[in-house]
Amino acid sequence: MQRRRFLALSAGLSLAPGLGRAVEASAQTLDFLFVHDRQILFPITVNGRPAEAWLDSGAGASVLDTAFAKALGVTLGGGIQAHGVAGGVAGVHQARVDLQAGELAMSGRRVAVMDLSAVARIVPRPVQVLLGRDVFDQAVVEIDFQRRRIGLIPRSGFVPPPGRPVSLSPSGDLRSLPIVVAGVPTEAILDLGNAGGLLLDRDFAEAHHLLAGHRLSTELAVGADGPRESVQACLDGIQLGGLGFDRVPTVITPGLTTRVPANIGLQLLGRFRLTIDFGGDRIWMTPYSDATVRPFRKNRTGLSLSPQAPGVLVVDHVALDSPAARSGWKAGELITALDGRPIAPDYMASDASQWIFGAAGRTAALTLVDGTERRLTLADYF
Repeated sequence: MQRRRFLALSAGLSLAPGLGRAVEASAQTLDFLFVHDRQILFPITVNGRPAEAWLDSGAGASVLDTAFAKALGVTLGGGIQAHGVAGGVAGVHQARVDLQAGELAMSGRRVAVMDLSAVARIVPRPVQVLLGRDVFDQAVVEIDFQRRRIGLIPRSGFVPPPGRPVSLSPSGDLRSLPIVVAGVPTEAILDLGNAGGLLLDRDFAEAHHLLAGHRLSTELAVGADGPRESVQACLDGIQLGGLGFDRVPTVITPGLTTRVPANIGLQLLGRFRLTIDFGGDRIWMTPYSDATVRPFRKNRTGLSLSPQAPGVLVVDHVALDSPAARSGWKAGELITALDGRPIAPDYMASDASQWIFGAAGRTAALTLVDGTERRLTLADYF
């Protein structure tokens, strides 16, 4: 579903540290999939069984999908309290499993088990594991977004890269780093599970008048705590890792459950080669040559779409003052074709699904389930 600029599935979700130990391994690199530049996916094993993990530094604990855990025969413990970005999450249990990424073995780890089917519905593949604090506790993690390579380096053999690191600060079970938002310094959670740019707490944004004079709209975000409508805007004067960024897509949501009022996601973090050392509370951020000139991804339709049935998309949300809103689109309407081509079963995984982020001025033809056709011209609206 194209209804979120971020998927904050587990930021704020934490467990007491596991009692297992990590087996020291040599430094290594693994290939990862950077799906539509929104999720970092790579292979791991859980209790010796192959799985695919979504790397999420905003997860205070690693998470297994309930159905996947049951298929592995994992014994579930008692229920636990857990929170998503802005609310509680029901039906979460704890368990102990052995995790392994490459040669890095993390035995007897305490993980959360919860239903991730809502997430699997809107991303291109099953969501089995969110790999969070466990890997960051046990290794220095290097991420090269351009080469799609991730390095797992035992801390005992880590040689710091050139340059001065940025300090990380503990924020509960997570880590935050310093940023500046329109002249206001603050801390922001380092969140590789956030597909968007910047997430701000509403009270913080209002207290510092950060939205004054900006075009505002809405979006429907989905997380572990359920769907919610949030305000979105593009903000200037974002300083991160020694660089300045303007027109950064920003979501403003009430009641962030983290201890700091901001959250930095992949639209910003992906502009740097990262070396993340939780054990040393530091991160090296080496910018790519296009870091400040690469356009930010923006929805220019106002439609939030998800699969309703094979070959059918449903409109989940229409953004305020967007081209779709001005054209009379309503939530619940069903789409069966785009530019005369039927919606394919793998639409959400295909490049075809990215048309909503296209250039302003492009006109798309959308066929509804009753056979009528509507045209929608993309434009910036926030």
